Amino acid sequence: MAGTTTNGVAERRRGGKVLVVGLIAAAILAAPLALAFLWIKFLNVMSHPDGPSLLGLRIDGDTITVKTAQCPSDRVRRVELYDSDSEKLVWRADDPLTEEGRGGLLRLWAAEEYRTSRPATRPAELPKQLDVSVRYGSEDGAGAVFDLAAVRAAAPPAGSYWTSQGIRTGRELDQLLHCGGDKTTP
Repeated sequence: MAGTTTNGVAERRRGGKVLVVGLIAAAILAAPLALAFLWIKFLNVMSHPDGPSLLGLRIDGDTITVKTAQCPSDRVRRVELYDSDSEKLVWRADDPLTEEGRGGLLRLWAAEEYRTSRPATRPAELPKQLDVSVRYGSEDGAGAVFDLAAVRAAAPPAGSYWTSQGIRTGRELDQLLHCGGDKTTP
């Protein structure tokens, strides 16, 4: 009987050691995973310094329109479209001629609405992921990547645009900015 009791105690001690070793191993493995998670979170925040998406997109048949959040004093100078997969320039237009365009409502592949644009016509096949970049001056601007299938599927109502944070109206996009004395902020 005494041998059985000693065996039981030895087995419990061995079980306790296995548990402690397991907990130590889990902690050692969890630390790098936690650091990796924090690093990814940091990179995500740093790669999106503007916070929420400042661009929205809508597709109406063959017409594609970008709405960029901007303050009343800002004026769009250039819009560029890239194939997000290949980084190939798909279209570029400079200096919108319409007040709507200068104010951030940009109809794409509408050559008559810009001082210059190239190519003048829309490609037969659009990329699946459209990278949109809008510039106000030499350094100010906004950008976003749009999955065109997701935008089509969302079918935003009139006056609304698809963003990575959901459907927003043009006014809601503009209210994302703090424009100082230019307008009331939300």
